[in-house]
Amino acid sequence: MRGLAVNWGFAQFCQRMWKVNTAYGKLSLLMNSHNWKRGIYLGRSLNVPVRVKMPSLSPTMTEGSIVKWNKKEGEDVGSGDVLCEVQTDKAVVALECEEDGILAKIIVAENTPNVQVGDLIAIIANPDEDWTKIAASELTAQTVPSPDQSKPKASLAESNGPVSHARPAESILSAEAGARPPSTVGPAVRLLLQSHGLDATNIPASGPRGQLLKGDVLSYLAAHPSVTATQAPLMQTPVTIAPSSVTTSSSAPTFTDIPISNIRQVIAKRLTQSKSTIPHAYVRAVAKMDKVMQLRKTLMSHTGLKVSINDMIIKSCALGLRLVPELNAITDATNGVRMLQPRVDICMAVATPAGLITPILRDVDQVPITQLSLLATNLAKKAREGKLQPHEFQGGSFTISNLGMFGIREFTAIINPPQVAILAVGSGLPKPSLCQSGSSTQLVFSNHMTMTLSIDSRYVDEVVAGRFLSHVSKLLSDFPELLFVDDPTAKAAFNGNHLSTPDDFETLMLSRNVANLTLQKTVSKA
Repeated sequence: MRGLAVNWGFAQFCQRMWKVNTAYGKLSLLMNSHNWKRGIYLGRSLNVPVRVKMPSLSPTMTEGSIVKWNKKEGEDVGSGDVLCEVQTDKAVVALECEEDGILAKIIVAENTPNVQVGDLIAIIANPDEDWTKIAASELTAQTVPSPDQSKPKASLAESNGPVSHARPAESILSAEAGARPPSTVGPAVRLLLQSHGLDATNIPASGPRGQLLKGDVLSYLAAHPSVTATQAPLMQTPVTIAPSSVTTSSSAPTFTDIPISNIRQVIAKRLTQSKSTIPHAYVRAVAKMDKVMQLRKTLMSHTGLKVSINDMIIKSCALGLRLVPELNAITDATNGVRMLQPRVDICMAVATPAGLITPILRDVDQVPITQLSLLATNLAKKAREGKLQPHEFQGGSFTISNLGMFGIREFTAIINPPQVAILAVGSGLPKPSLCQSGSSTQLVFSNHMTMTLSIDSRYVDEVVAGRFLSHVSKLLSDFPELLFVDDPTAKAAFNGNHLSTPDDFETLMLSRNVANLTLQKTVSKA
């Protein structure tokens, strides 16, 4: 009996320990789990609040900003609710909440720049918690310094609002109590303040993060004519200003400092990297656009569908990439390889108020052109509205940039790494030519469009580029009907009158196998 009792007690103990370990495992899993798709770190278990961090929404994103908070402190949030809108290096992306709760504290205010990926941006309390206590405890944790930080480099003004994540710069001005942080005063503004003996804390600032702009100082001087450059300085500075370099208010330039957006910073960095590390080579070709324009006019009159010239160019490039797969590739500079892509995913450059972005059209060679036109229109609209999702602008194997609608005759584009080529499309230009009609010669005009292909000459030579442009040019100039052979809507509209099957330059293969062409992923040494 004693042995049975001991065994029974040991079994109960093991069962309790299993429950404890299981609960602890679930707690640990929940507290350390995070949604990699959104990059939002969550820690919900028992009464542990959710700490929302700045997500990484693209492979190149290292920092971002909150464009808009869709929820206010104290409001209920549910799974799937849009918590805020995040400005990434490519677009504005909606950040959805993963769990139910109450938005207790907004840590990062709207339009705070340079918020690093992984920085805390908000706290979400449990539905049954007192969210005000969570907010108060978070505020206390941020304002009370730790023992090793008892001697800060500069005193910061206390704030009950959202805390800005601006990184302090090296102190140049005196860090006296109540003074504006040195990082918010630029060199030009500092010189103007010194020349007039002004205190930066007495001038209202209109820049981001409370940054004092030069226009703010000039406006203050205009409103206070009694302030002159001969007044005794109110600020002490270790920098000695030579008398010849002192700028008076009458000769001060009236320019405005415009902060650079995250998208523009990333564009500048990537284009500089591309131009400085990729040896660009350029190949040009001209396509006659008369047949394309006539087919487009016929299609629109029969169906009402507005297929654009740009849609036809995109489709012709997709078919050209199937014929010249060396250009449908991305590179791995580290290993020195070129990876041919199995799908033709074309990026189209779209101008937005925030900068240039390249949404992606997937499997362009297999999508009917009327459907391709709708997809392109929808993506361009979402790009201009800043509503693209990450999967709609990440990736791609080839890029097309078209400035023809702006009347640009021709231009060259910078390659979008890791791709190996980009096509720059200009506008059509009527050119005269002599046409023999029977025994008479007539002067006729035809539209010519210039295309410039930029290639990475480490992986692609001019012969391959010329072959690709030759195919695209012939498709547009001589055989534009091949762009519609896999489109039932277009074939019904043309009623077979405008569609033919030419037998030269591999167009027979194109017309018969346009929907069946496949290419396995291969790797070739550069």
